[in-house]
Amino acid sequence: MEHFYSRKWSFFDYLRFVMPSVFSMFLISLYQIVDAFFIARYAGPLAMAAVNIILPFFCFTFGMGVMLAAGSSAIIGIELGKGQPRKALAHFSLMSGVLCLLMVMIIGLTVWWGTDTLARLLGATDALLPYCVGYLNTFIVGLGGLVLQVAVEYFMRLDGRPGGAFLTSCGAGLTNIVLDYVFIVRMGMGIEGAGIASTAGVLVAIGMGVVYFLFKSKRLRFVKPRLDVRFLLGAMVNGSSEMVSEMSAGVKTLVFNYMVLRYAGEFGVAALSIMMFIYYLLSSVHIGLSVGVAPAISFNYGKRNFQKIRQLVRTSGMTMAFASIVTFGVAIVYGGDIIAIFAKGEQDVITIGEGGMNIFAFSFLLEGVSILASGFFTAVNNGKISALISFLKSFVFTLGFVMLLPPFLGLQGIWLSVPMSEVAAVGMSVFFYLRYRRQYVCPDSSKNG
Repeated sequence: MEHFYSRKWSFFDYLRFVMPSVFSMFLISLYQIVDAFFIARYAGPLAMAAVNIILPFFCFTFGMGVMLAAGSSAIIGIELGKGQPRKALAHFSLMSGVLCLLMVMIIGLTVWWGTDTLARLLGATDALLPYCVGYLNTFIVGLGGLVLQVAVEYFMRLDGRPGGAFLTSCGAGLTNIVLDYVFIVRMGMGIEGAGIASTAGVLVAIGMGVVYFLFKSKRLRFVKPRLDVRFLLGAMVNGSSEMVSEMSAGVKTLVFNYMVLRYAGEFGVAALSIMMFIYYLLSSVHIGLSVGVAPAISFNYGKRNFQKIRQLVRTSGMTMAFASIVTFGVAIVYGGDIIAIFAKGEQDVITIGEGGMNIFAFSFLLEGVSILASGFFTAVNNGKISALISFLKSFVFTLGFVMLLPPFLGLQGIWLSVPMSEVAAVGMSVFFYLRYRRQYVCPDSSKNG
């Protein structure tokens, strides 16, 4: 029987497969925003700023998980498409063990290093240090567990169960939201309560994943693993663009925190925190589209079904264009209202945030191009180009503009650096796609005219 990935999809089939990933990524960002809402409303703007100080470390741990999960799932998907299930299962089992080991290492190193030292390194001021340490102390296990949570969802999608990945996100998100209310609002535990609630959500997702792959999996199951250094290195290289994206988010946050502190003080960082949560929430729609279609591209690339790849690329491009217009509209129309809800009457925070969001919003019109391009190259096992796209966009373009523009434009230059970097990223992404189109999308174009 023909595999679902190989069949000709209607647009409804495409949405049925991709939308659970969109909802899943959206939900992950949403329950981070719920964290932010409870912290901002019930613990104050300094606690909100502290979360943004810790965010780079969150991005680092999450990025390692995404790197290994995305890189390995693309390779395993190609192996399944080639009809090599034994090899695919061995690699799946090996990567699962590596991710468990990585989780333990992250927790151990954080405890050994010390949360106060880590908070200082991330840029915590004397006023923010108690909040940062309180959050880290209660979220250590959750930070390590992020690498397994993201892998569970990637592997479920690879197994042909995007709905399962969505339900896993729902379980984690609902746990987090309910416990946020219990610990922060009812018990008055402040930022420490947020850390405990987030950790509980991560552990629920991991537990659901373990149950699924032990008892419910369709194709992927655990077998006796065998060390394959070449596979591990290949997964790291292929997923390096995702790692670069997450790492760059952390580095950008550090740089943005420094620049905003310089131009707008600690209330400016509080406004930036709210803006970044909105930014990540809306960007998750674009990321979800890219992540959702990746397993089908990997499988069909392994099967050499380029007609199907062309269909997926066309449909993804049109869907991404529509999603970009919608997210831009939401940011422009509702961005200021969302900031006002979070700021709870702090007029300085509201004024700074509204001005920044009106500029930030234009990045949503463009960012889908580079996200889709980077995800495509990861799916066809060209991690080098995928990583190059992410690196140039995040480290060269964004950091370049954020250092160059503020001396001339002040605080507005910081906000403008994001859409300006997306303009440059669009040109770069189109160049690489056209450069490699014949290799990955239309290798038979000369025959077909």
